[in-house]
Amino acid sequence: MFISARERRILQLLLENDDYYTVKGIAQELEVSERTVHRDLVGVEDILTQYDLFLQKKAGVGVQIDGQESRRAELKSYLVDLTITEYTQQERETLILCKLLESADPIKLVGLANDLKVTVATVSHDLDKAEEWLEKMQLSLIRKRGYGVQVDGAEALKRHAMSSLLAQEFNDSDFFTLLKKSIQKKSQTTALQSASERLLGLVDRTKLLKVETIVDDVNNELPYMIADSAYIGLIVHLTLAVERIQKGEKIEIDEEYLSTLVNTKEFGFARIIGTKLEESFNVLIPEAEIGYITMHLRGAKLRNTGDYYLEETNYPILVKTKELIRYVDNHLNAGLVTNESLLEGLVTHLGPATHRVRQNMNIHNPLLTKIKADYAELFQLLEEALKDTFPGIPIPDEEVGFLVLHFGSALEGRFQHNEVNILAVCSSGIGTSKMLATRLKQELPEIHTIKSASLFELQDEDPESYDLIVSTIPLPDYEGEYIRVNPFLTEEEATRIRSTLQKKSLMKKRSTVEKPKKDKESLFISNDEANIWFRKAGIYSTTVSSVIELFRVNQSEHKEVEKLLEEECMRLEKLNAISYSPEVKDALLKREAISGVGIPETSLALFHTRTPEVKKPVFTIGRLIEPIQRKAMDGSLIEIDTVLLQLAPEDSPVESIEIMSYISSLIIESNESIALFSESNQESIGLYLANKMKSYVEKQLGIKGDD
Repeated sequence: MFISARERRILQLLLENDDYYTVKGIAQELEVSERTVHRDLVGVEDILTQYDLFLQKKAGVGVQIDGQESRRAELKSYLVDLTITEYTQQERETLILCKLLESADPIKLVGLANDLKVTVATVSHDLDKAEEWLEKMQLSLIRKRGYGVQVDGAEALKRHAMSSLLAQEFNDSDFFTLLKKSIQKKSQTTALQSASERLLGLVDRTKLLKVETIVDDVNNELPYMIADSAYIGLIVHLTLAVERIQKGEKIEIDEEYLSTLVNTKEFGFARIIGTKLEESFNVLIPEAEIGYITMHLRGAKLRNTGDYYLEETNYPILVKTKELIRYVDNHLNAGLVTNESLLEGLVTHLGPATHRVRQNMNIHNPLLTKIKADYAELFQLLEEALKDTFPGIPIPDEEVGFLVLHFGSALEGRFQHNEVNILAVCSSGIGTSKMLATRLKQELPEIHTIKSASLFELQDEDPESYDLIVSTIPLPDYEGEYIRVNPFLTEEEATRIRSTLQKKSLMKKRSTVEKPKKDKESLFISNDEANIWFRKAGIYSTTVSSVIELFRVNQSEHKEVEKLLEEECMRLEKLNAISYSPEVKDALLKREAISGVGIPETSLALFHTRTPEVKKPVFTIGRLIEPIQRKAMDGSLIEIDTVLLQLAPEDSPVESIEIMSYISSLIIESNESIALFSESNQESIGLYLANKMKSYVEKQLGIKGDD
């Protein structure tokens, strides 16, 4: 059957979106009039009937494809394999950009016109749009009569532009599925290539799969998770790097910035990746490329719970995140300042996000349009808050959108806990799945726990452990039962989930013996549960006991920070808290060299490290005899007179790091807490810490405190 370019594009838009799509929205996507869309929808309906699907229309809401998921998948597959006979304007722009970014030489307009089966005038108009897009990527377009057209700009920016084109076209779950399918597919030299196929052609398919294997091997050795979208971005970057190096293209990096990257943990892993690439592709990976791989790793990581506070230079992000939450809460008065889950989620996202922004490594946010529509006021407030909190760092809309999800989740999060366990899957395991978790708990009070997982983590989960799996993305390689939903969860989706859970509940009652419920005294219902609880309780208790036992506020006789640290480390060595004080002191000063330690707008400096020489968790305070100037975490110079010292063993369990992280957050919890740590005596601060840690541990262990 014949399908026009616009009909094909409309079908793709509707198949990719489970929610209603307005005619106005479709018209904007295709850059045509609404009347044209209405005319094309007639043809779309005829095509849908051949797949037992139909177009559901709601006045004032929009249109939506309705029917069995299997039939939707068939039509989607058909459109991918469809022989292209014409292109939409958007597809022509994509194809032109592909050709321009790949070519090192100028391209004639007449050649582009012949390839696209359009006139030179049409190509010239398409180039105007392409030029606007290139300018956003900080690239320029050279257009000269008799010369042709050519992209001008740094190699790094060209690669970033190629990656951005791919991110705009493919979501995380579709990318490798389509790629592997295209490898198996026979080449079609007689027909026009689809824009999707041409985009996939930006990266050599077989090379990319070899790179995926290399990254997967190294990923298993990393001390943190990599977000799925960033994982794919890293693979694409590396494949492009290999191809461009083979073509003689060289990337450049600022030498001073490279020297700071060399001191990071990620540089070591980047070096391993570079060596494996050299062996696999017989190319030389220069130091600058290792630097860019390091940047990708640093911009891609997801930190484990609690670990992000003490990880390298993340404390400045914690400070800024607290400011951000206070700014928003001052406008909304929603009690967000004490929301630990919100703080954790924001720091986890903002750390890599600010790094991405500084290095022009922006990410794609497929939910941005809907987030802006559904959370318009919150989006605007976050834009203002970010400008105030991160002056000089232009946070793009894509990143703002993800932060809105975190705040939206916190603002909507008032729910009860009961018995149902759900696994929520999204591309990265954070952000959209958190929003979905909140919406599910709102709509379904019987939910006990919702675990968030990324697309790649799904294979490690046991489906039998959950009553239901819901996902914000398609799961092409998952054969079990799941429900695909919108992160914002429509009423229809909530009803469908509720119905499914009710059926499962009936089946469970018929086939299994009900587990004994906990009584009012919260008795254990299994030995495993008791073992886990007491193990955690033991670690929390040991950590808190160590902190309280070793804590002191010392009025030093020294004017230099180095002398104060040396004195304190020697004291701790005598108390058997550290094994070799010079090594710990050097580690603290080396950490300061990577980034400042002064807490902005205070007289406090936080020195912290995790090394093999540290044997026990430590938190102490030293006061200098007079203020000295020191570099702050935001790069400014401040006068400090109080040194906060935080140490943790390198192999600390998660529960121990949680306590140390909590202490870090307490310091900047409020103006009162800053004043307490700046001015109060040992007894006052020690008692404050003890009571705060007691409340924290009770909450983590599910113990009800005194009313």
